[in-house]
Amino acid sequence: MFSGLKLLTCSAPSDSVTNSLPIMKTEVEVTWAPPSQTNLGSVYFVATVMYSCRNYWVGVQSEPLSELTRDIFWPGTVPDGYLWSTATASYQIEGAWNVDGKGESMWDRFQHNNGRFAGDDACKSYDYYARDVEMSDELGLNAYRFSLSWTRILPDGTVAGGINQAGIDYYNNLINELLINGKTPYVSLYHWDGPQTFQDQFGGWVNEAIVDYFNDYARVCYQAFGDRVKHWATFNEPWSFVVGGYGIAGGAPGIWDANKTEQYKAAHNAIRAHARAWHTYDEEFRADQQGSCGIVIGSLWSEPVDPNNPQDVLGSYLYQQFFMGWFANPIFGNGNYPQEMIDIIAANSQREGWPQSRLPVFTEEEILYNRGTADFVGLNQYSARLIHASNDTSPVDPNGWFNWMSIMIPDLLGYRETIDPSWPQGEMIFLLVTPWCVRRQLDYFRSEYQYEGPFYLTETGISEAEFEQPNFEDIWRTCYYTLYTNEVVKAVELDGVDHRGFFAWTLMDNVEWGSETHERFGLFYTNFSDPARTRTPKDSVASYRDIATTNGFPVGAPHTETARAIWDWCLTKEPYEGTSPQAATFNTGGIRQADPTVDYFLPGVRVGAAYRDKVVNN
Repeated sequence: MFSGLKLLTCSAPSDSVTNSLPIMKTEVEVTWAPPSQTNLGSVYFVATVMYSCRNYWVGVQSEPLSELTRDIFWPGTVPDGYLWSTATASYQIEGAWNVDGKGESMWDRFQHNNGRFAGDDACKSYDYYARDVEMSDELGLNAYRFSLSWTRILPDGTVAGGINQAGIDYYNNLINELLINGKTPYVSLYHWDGPQTFQDQFGGWVNEAIVDYFNDYARVCYQAFGDRVKHWATFNEPWSFVVGGYGIAGGAPGIWDANKTEQYKAAHNAIRAHARAWHTYDEEFRADQQGSCGIVIGSLWSEPVDPNNPQDVLGSYLYQQFFMGWFANPIFGNGNYPQEMIDIIAANSQREGWPQSRLPVFTEEEILYNRGTADFVGLNQYSARLIHASNDTSPVDPNGWFNWMSIMIPDLLGYRETIDPSWPQGEMIFLLVTPWCVRRQLDYFRSEYQYEGPFYLTETGISEAEFEQPNFEDIWRTCYYTLYTNEVVKAVELDGVDHRGFFAWTLMDNVEWGSETHERFGLFYTNFSDPARTRTPKDSVASYRDIATTNGFPVGAPHTETARAIWDWCLTKEPYEGTSPQAATFNTGGIRQADPTVDYFLPGVRVGAAYRDKVVNN
């Protein structure tokens, strides 16, 4: 019996191995069956020999299949009916911020207070929604993910204040246009742009009154659109608007949480609001509308710097609990916050002299009410971090990486985050190219929550800077989507994940929150100086269309061979060099410097003046 590693030496694809399924001329799938053992429970490994057949060490017993196939290209497809889409958000594309009865949102006020007005018109999708649908058609997509603007439907946030028929008409027109063109609407109720009136009157999400108002809003939407919308997400990335808006003042409504209490209150009410809206759909609408209701969770994946160091391993696990588990555990777990989070915040609170924990408490009734309130999970999966135990409080580590973790997860003490300097990156330095994080996080989620239900990858993408002369040759985006879509193919074919949709971020260059139009994630270029907001396809449109219209990478398809040819190159930094201005500052490790006064704290939000003044100067 072999132990540990097997050395394959081959001069031809089938040489010295059992060639059960040729993957490419220099790749073979190998079944290992020692004579002394007749049933290994489908133990097999992939011998990956790139470009030339040569000696390659492969772990036989110690390496899981997901690890053995982590960095290889895998020809294959997802099932028919899989949803291929782009993702958008109301504030970022619609414009018409005060047109036809729309009320002021938190993001309208936040941007205006900071002297930023690009969102007032944005991509003018309120006027040109038919062009949005047409672009989806050009991409060959069968679905479209978008969000509803609460204040376009209920201008002051309340039903009592009146339903805005113009808003209802706009979304009806969009939904009908999608259906006429064979696109499945996938709708988020809340993508961060809540009513400013609530913030002014009672503090917005920190006040439990918002739970009832959100449920009223959800009911209006189910009633108005649920006959045609069969996929509802209550929230998009609650972590982002909770921490960004009520923690570090990087997003609307711009609250700096010096006492580390407000973000926990906001999250508590967001979870309550989600559960309430799910139960309303389940009890009042599901039987007639036959749809589904879930939530979209955003989380960076985390791994230990040293997998043999128990403290690094623990830190990586705690990072997931404070980031994803904060919202996932109440819904997909036991109905409550992760126990580690409860214990750590309670201990920190006691040490700081608080009479009780700063983390709010769910009642036993609420725990039961929270549990299981999702028919699917959407994961926004962009990137990864490496976590290690450390009491070093310096802002930047030797890799030039800013210690975002100390700001974003202030209760998780004794650990730092970093990155591997070899990871590629686009213009948004917060998001490095780590496609393998997709399967790692899916595997973690299934194991942690014993969840075997449907998954969607509801956002992922890469940005380039806003250049004076647009560059439509976005090879970095072609590489990015080749890598990340192949991960969901692997998840389906190799891991048996019930994965049902891939939603690219994003359809067109939009108003990327606080960075406005300076970050460009779009498959289509948007000309913001043109009153008609002309949209032009970038080169990546063709590559994403090829993937979407064939359900991945069928063996023998031309784009499959192209993907195979560029795969290794796409894992290097070279394809991504064109995303940033030539004047960008890099350190000796090749990582663009994380200047906290101008860079980013989470996908899509530029750190604002409040962050600079209160974090950097203090």
